[in-house]
Amino acid sequence: MDQPTRDLLKRLLRRSANKLMQWIVTAAMRGAVKADLKGRAALFAFAEAQRRMHYKHDAGILPMLEAEAVRLAGPPAGLSSPPAPSEWFAPKKKQPRGHVFYVHGGSFIAERSPRITQLVARFAATAEAQVFAPSYRLAPEHPCPAAVDDIVAAWRWFHDSHPGDRVVALAESAGTAIMLAALQRARDEGLPMPDGVVLLSPWVDLSLQSWSVTAASLMGTTPYTMESLALVARFYLNGRSATDPVASPLFGGFEGFPPMLIHASKGDILYDDAVRLAEKVREVGGDLTVRLWAEETHVWERMHTAKAKQSIELAAEFIRRRLDA
Repeated sequence: MDQPTRDLLKRLLRRSANKLMQWIVTAAMRGAVKADLKGRAALFAFAEAQRRMHYKHDAGILPMLEAEAVRLAGPPAGLSSPPAPSEWFAPKKKQPRGHVFYVHGGSFIAERSPRITQLVARFAATAEAQVFAPSYRLAPEHPCPAAVDDIVAAWRWFHDSHPGDRVVALAESAGTAIMLAALQRARDEGLPMPDGVVLLSPWVDLSLQSWSVTAASLMGTTPYTMESLALVARFYLNGRSATDPVASPLFGGFEGFPPMLIHASKGDILYDDAVRLAEKVREVGGDLTVRLWAEETHVWERMHTAKAKQSIELAAEFIRRRLDA
């Protein structure tokens, strides 16, 4: 683990930024509650308006991905279309040595943002891999297990289209819950497993039992709050038990999983989800590497900082090893 900063000014600035973001997130969540009280149609309209605003806020970053990777609109020549809208990314300067299957986060309710799209491109470049990034249906319009169904279908299509190819599964935030639940189902259905799994700031327990969720929310040490997590979890669950493994794969089994890498930070509200997930994987003798940072925010890899670059390069090194194994 790296060391926390001793710079008082930096700490104060970070705390102020967290408070501002908490205010913005809380305002949006209040709007969602008001829309929900008006009925499903109003909630769906509010969710779509928030997605458009989210995309517009980050849109300026998209030109940066062109320096990292080639963005492809469709499947490689000769392949059928996948079951859900998808994109492919290939390294710009090197030949791909294998594939990455990427499942984006977004609190179960948001599409892949331009900032995360640029992160996908950075992984294509640093891991020297062709990245397949399928989309999935979003809550609240399509609650659990719709997203898991879509990723299972995309995983099945990938293996039917690329039999025998090496692939590492990669996800961040809420995407880790969807991807791990999909892999648990794929395993149970006899589908091939990936050659490795990489998880960034995983959210794997929608029942919010992790202590860091309560502590960080009360202390104001992250941009997010327990209330905001609870609200989006409610929209995704839509009455389903929060401990159902299809929603919270922490409560499922990890027997038969390939080598796994987890990157997490003590500065993240979901830090203890990563810790508890690591414990579950170790309980079944899984091959696991965990790297911890001291003060980074949730999915800090999406930022252009030294710590973001460090995390991406370390994860890319793991991916390359698994693709070459």
